[in-house]
Amino acid sequence: MRDFTVVDTLGTLKACLALLPFMFAPGYVAGWALDLFGFRQRRPILRLILAIPLSIAICPMLSYLLARFLEPGLWAFYIGVFAACVLLLVREARRAQLWPLSKYTWVALCLMAVWGLVAVGSMVDLQIGDKLYPPIVAYDHSVRTALTVAIARHVPPNNPFFANAVAPLRYHYLWLLFCSLPMKVFHLSPRCVVYSSVVWCGLALMCVIALGLKFLVRVQTGVERKTLLAVGLLCVTGLDILPTLYLAASWRLWQADMEKWNEPQITSWAGSLLWVPHNVAALIACFVAFLLLRHQSDSNQGWAPALVIVAGIAFASAVGMSVYVTFTFVVAVLLWLLVLVTRKGWLELAMFATAGSMALLCALPYLLSLRGPAGGSAFLEFALRPFPLGIILARQIGASLRSQPALNVANAIFLPINYALELGFFLVVGVVRLGQLMRGSIVASANELAAWTMVLTSFLVGTFLRSSTLSTNDLGWRCFLPAQLILLLWGATIVHDCLFHRSSVVAPTASSSWARGWLATLLILGILGTGYQVFMLRMYPVLVDRGAMAGESWVTPNRQFGKRTYALRSAYETLDAQLPASAVLQSNPATEDLILHMLYSAHDSAAGDGECGADFGGDPGVCAQRVQKLAGLFTFPDGSSLDATCREYGIDAVVVEDSDRVWREPSSWVWSRHPVIANEYVRAFRCGVAADSMQR
Repeated sequence: MRDFTVVDTLGTLKACLALLPFMFAPGYVAGWALDLFGFRQRRPILRLILAIPLSIAICPMLSYLLARFLEPGLWAFYIGVFAACVLLLVREARRAQLWPLSKYTWVALCLMAVWGLVAVGSMVDLQIGDKLYPPIVAYDHSVRTALTVAIARHVPPNNPFFANAVAPLRYHYLWLLFCSLPMKVFHLSPRCVVYSSVVWCGLALMCVIALGLKFLVRVQTGVERKTLLAVGLLCVTGLDILPTLYLAASWRLWQADMEKWNEPQITSWAGSLLWVPHNVAALIACFVAFLLLRHQSDSNQGWAPALVIVAGIAFASAVGMSVYVTFTFVVAVLLWLLVLVTRKGWLELAMFATAGSMALLCALPYLLSLRGPAGGSAFLEFALRPFPLGIILARQIGASLRSQPALNVANAIFLPINYALELGFFLVVGVVRLGQLMRGSIVASANELAAWTMVLTSFLVGTFLRSSTLSTNDLGWRCFLPAQLILLLWGATIVHDCLFHRSSVVAPTASSSWARGWLATLLILGILGTGYQVFMLRMYPVLVDRGAMAGESWVTPNRQFGKRTYALRSAYETLDAQLPASAVLQSNPATEDLILHMLYSAHDSAAGDGECGADFGGDPGVCAQRVQKLAGLFTFPDGSSLDATCREYGIDAVVVEDSDRVWREPSSWVWSRHPVIANEYVRAFRCGVAADSMQR
């Protein structure tokens, strides 16, 4: 029996190593060649820190443009930067005194290792005997695994859930494109590539924290200690643990993801990294671009064309990684331009405007490729941020909140409570920082105003705007990432002052012990929230399978989830070894949730679900006809049309589960046709052209 936990762990580590040169070399070479952030004069450790965020800022869009318009140039570019990076590092190793490492470097390496263990352990399948349990985050990563397969095949990619329909992919996929590049060189599991992207995104975020403290907050003393504290604060979220425990105690409702108590949520750092690393990558790209332009203006070095171009490419990369985060930064930049007008910062204003124009020029081919039929939903609309839990509690005590105006008033009243629960410690950080600014203990420098512009933008967008392109308000979820980053940087300085300077930062007249007590309480609750979230994202399917709690729709609560998952993955592993990468596999598109099929298939589907993933591209009308015909194969016992249908849609194999209706018919084709794979829960059959070739 194969141990899939070991297979996934080794595969993810292999993918992490394969991504190392892509994540490091381009940023290091670009930093050195263009002297970004005064790269050549920086200490070796800071140059290493700069390399990863710079790579994430420039490579996604560069990779897209080269892969689409000049694919040989793509590999010429990476081979060139790999070689140049090796030469620079060899030269650096001869000159620099790298050993012994400081105690802060050792602590940083330990924190990075801990993150790697947490990230890998949170994502790989957990095998217990003949039972297999993917984590809850597989709900999202299953889709990205299928998209990664399509992206690695060619650029621009097609919708993998609508094979042989010429449906160009509409999605912000440049993070997946960048991370899938090693798949063209090494044999890597697309699922492990997606998991490795989570690991690298967390490491890049740690590097960005160091850059933010140095170049934006302008920390002058104790920078190493404050950086480590800021990295530690990634473990802190808001007070989400309180409403989560309330729902569990009152309604026996244990959430698979702690954040689900509120809609829209402000996701913890752990949640953002594990669920949506592409959004965090977009934050990194935008923040690096903003810092580049701000630092150039602050250092009074004048106009720098190369730097402006790099900033423009970074903003363009962000567009292709997360439209929600990038939109928030666009608003922040527009507000910052107004500030620059009042401060007569004409040179910086010109650099931002030029970088924006450059970003639009670079991103235009990608944006044009996303064009498709107009839908009924809007990317942007005005709506006051709701607080569903508060509305429910208000109705329970007799408040009549039926009309929309009444709901708006209630949501406005609940807004401070909403943000207090979502942000917890970090809301206090913002209040304290504002008090320090108003008292004059912090200078209202350009960097300080720029940081406040990002915070204000997140609150304005998150409070008054929403996106309806999906059933969830993703804009309301992701727009807070810039504010969360700034509040985390400020929080590190406050915690540092409380721990090492023994000062009261909450108010000059308050008791120091009282202030530290409150901060410690908020920190502990935030850490407990993150710990609960990481544990449940990993162990929830195990708990459901053992009957400890009710399951989500795709985690079947019949205590057979683990065995069924093991059987399905085993079947797909065998099919993957038998069929070429271009093969099309089809399961029942009418199944309620096809998460596991997307996660393990590693092949396109003629209809990936009941809508063929048409949100990612394709004609829903064509899909409806296709789904009707395909669903019949898994419903009716007569399989005489199976091969003809497979030929029509280019399907090479079909996968039938015991939950499909046709399985339960003893006279159906499932039991009369010879399977290539069969176990207690799954039977797979070659069909169409693939079946003909087997017979020959």
